[in-house]
Amino acid sequence: MSEISVTKKDIIWGYLAQFFLVASGLITLPLVLNILSAEEIGMNYLMLTIGSLVSLLDFGFAPQFGRNITYIFSGAQKLQKEGISTEKGDLNYKLLATMISAAKLIYKVMAVVVLVIMLTLGTVYIYKATMGFTSVKYALLIWVIYSISAFFAIYYTYYTSLLMGKGLIMESKKAMLASRITCILLTFIFLFMGWGLLGIAVANLLAPFVNRYFSYRYFFVPELRNKIENYYVNRKEKWEIFSIIWYNAKKLGMVFIGNYAISKLSLFLAGLYLSLQEIASYGLMIQLVTVLTVSSVTLFTISEPYLISLRIEDKRSELLKRFSFTMNVYYCLFIIGSLFLIILAPLLLEFIGSNTKLPSTYILTLYCFVIFLENNNCNFSTFILLDNKIPFMWPSLCTGVFIIMGDFLILQYTSFALGGLIMVQLICQSAYVNWRWIYVVCRDFKISFSSFLALGLKETFNKIRLSLFMLKY
Repeated sequence: MSEISVTKKDIIWGYLAQFFLVASGLITLPLVLNILSAEEIGMNYLMLTIGSLVSLLDFGFAPQFGRNITYIFSGAQKLQKEGISTEKGDLNYKLLATMISAAKLIYKVMAVVVLVIMLTLGTVYIYKATMGFTSVKYALLIWVIYSISAFFAIYYTYYTSLLMGKGLIMESKKAMLASRITCILLTFIFLFMGWGLLGIAVANLLAPFVNRYFSYRYFFVPELRNKIENYYVNRKEKWEIFSIIWYNAKKLGMVFIGNYAISKLSLFLAGLYLSLQEIASYGLMIQLVTVLTVSSVTLFTISEPYLISLRIEDKRSELLKRFSFTMNVYYCLFIIGSLFLIILAPLLLEFIGSNTKLPSTYILTLYCFVIFLENNNCNFSTFILLDNKIPFMWPSLCTGVFIIMGDFLILQYTSFALGGLIMVQLICQSAYVNWRWIYVVCRDFKISFSSFLALGLKETFNKIRLSLFMLKY
């Protein structure tokens, strides 16, 4: 049994890695906006959207693998399709070896399927969006390279699940950091060499190999590698693990599809109705707000293994305190970041001479508000998922379906464009998912939402006082 906790180093490395994760796009953004044409920028955002669409074929396996790895390192002797086993003991190396073997096989198959889809259906879409590969130079070659990079990125995903599941948060972030820095440096080099969007695609192709190299070294230390190599895992055992993981992964996958429709599909549909310049503006807004989202939820994300450990040990009071603290940090960071984004981002884009502008202040403000609520309900639903139960599959999927229908009607029959797409998202989410999971968690812990917020503030002030005390003495 391995003790899982979150240290200050984990938090520091978590924020540092997340910064560079989004900075791989942000640091190079001024150069990209200055060098690439609006058509190239639009194609870049479309590629990212398609890449995230086919990545839905992960179908919830990554978080499910991560959580079950945490269960194993927390002493679980068997895994269940739903709920958590109360049988505990020493680390079960046979179970761990079986889980790793199953993950390798599943992600290998998944990566191949993704590559085939991107090179067939994805190519048809890019052909239409770029007017027969003519509006962007080397459009077909760029798309093929990007598709191959998606193959390797998906195939190596299970390494992150292994590290996070074991509680090696700092090590996971170091591997991610090395990969992102490599991507940033190569992007700068290739852009200055005049490769344009092709250079960005090549940089993204090479980055996953760096992440895989360091992740392997951090997880498969000699002692662990020697122990799990002693176990042979047959096909039947892999299938048993797959059936356990698949039980909730398929539900989580449907949730991801709903979330994709909520957050990403509007850009995909916009590519069929709006110009590449409008798509570039919309995509830039999504990218900047995504940076804000990733930064503000980092503490919650890196705390998940620790929260799972507290849940297994049934430490409900400590679990609620930790969760309320991470949510309080999210609220503060997102609100402050939104104000900076709305006020300063347009000025900075004008200062660097960007060829692409953000949408109006009204649309930008509305979008920040919508994403604030969306992140809030996502964090609460993820907290519910710690119990290895998924009650939110159908609500998420239905919300996504209504958003798709609304987006189509807005684009096909009105001139509301971006503002209409965002309003559809707000109305559909507010009908149920934006409040339901907050209610479920508060009901489970017999606490009102206002008391939950107060608890988060109290925990924040306590941690600040403790930090000041330690600095003083």
